[in-house]
Amino acid sequence: MNPNTELSAQLQQAGIIDQATAAQLIITDSPWWLQIMQGIAAWIASVFIISAFVGPLLVLAGNNVVYAIAGLLLLAGAIWLARRPQEFLQHMSVAVALAGQGLLVYSSYELFAHSIDVPRYACALISGLLLFSPLNRLHQRASLSIALLCLLSLIDSAPAIAVISSLLAALAVVMWCSRQQWSGLAFAGRLKSLLEVATLAGFGLSLFGQCLLVVDSNHWLDGQLLLARALCSALGSVLLIATVFWLSRLATAPSRLALLTATTLLCILLYPASGLLVSGALMLACFYGCSRRWCALALLSMLIAISQFYYSLQLSLLYKSGLLALSGVLILATWLLLQRYQRRLA
Repeated sequence: MNPNTELSAQLQQAGIIDQATAAQLIITDSPWWLQIMQGIAAWIASVFIISAFVGPLLVLAGNNVVYAIAGLLLLAGAIWLARRPQEFLQHMSVAVALAGQGLLVYSSYELFAHSIDVPRYACALISGLLLFSPLNRLHQRASLSIALLCLLSLIDSAPAIAVISSLLAALAVVMWCSRQQWSGLAFAGRLKSLLEVATLAGFGLSLFGQCLLVVDSNHWLDGQLLLARALCSALGSVLLIATVFWLSRLATAPSRLALLTATTLLCILLYPASGLLVSGALMLACFYGCSRRWCALALLSMLIAISQFYYSLQLSLLYKSGLLALSGVLILATWLLLQRYQRRLA
């Protein structure tokens, strides 16, 4: 007997789940390699089908209304495909929906005299509206990512990007720490997509904030880079201290005091490495949320942040080596102190 079938039968007899939920538990997913092959085949088939439909349309029809109608038809077809249970059609729905979004954005670009800002607003609006459609989680993540990228591309202020990156990281930490409360809600799937996009944005923007002086070599921001870096470091420190404060709420008073003191000292030592502080806070939250994948990604983000900090040219190599060595000694001393305290309690 399938283990899922036996488990669902026991849960149903105990009155924990109903018959519909038991039927969903019995359904087994395809192997991961088969899902990858089906996804690749679906995207290739979608590209050929969309090219055969959109290519002649763009060449023969020079009307923006026709482009908009074609985009709406593609979105309607994507929603119809998303309702089908086959995984192949699920992947096709994402590709068709993205093509429909692209046509609508292109029509808005042509309609407003090749304005650069209007298509970005339109893309963000369309992606936000599609979150309320019955599309699958892959398209929800893609829509959220596209909307976020479009909105971020409208910002030309470095301090604003620093504040927004910290807010996204704080949102991800709060959602990871409260995962048990919202995981049983009816719209938990959309919240999970929002959580993953916010976490990924927190990693990326925190690393971007740490290396602002390197990335902004073309001066496409407003020039307030030192203020932005200070904001990234300060808000990252607050986020890490707040995360440790909440996660240690069940610890004894001496243990909690030791953890908060060590975290505060660590934030002072690693103040120039804002990406490392934010990645550390996200790693703690992902670990509390029981996600191995995101913990591994957090470790990768911390490794990138340490590498960028160590090889940056703003500080001397001896100074950076001393900061990292002191940070390691502080973490080791805190761990030994807590281990000794726990043995005394036992």
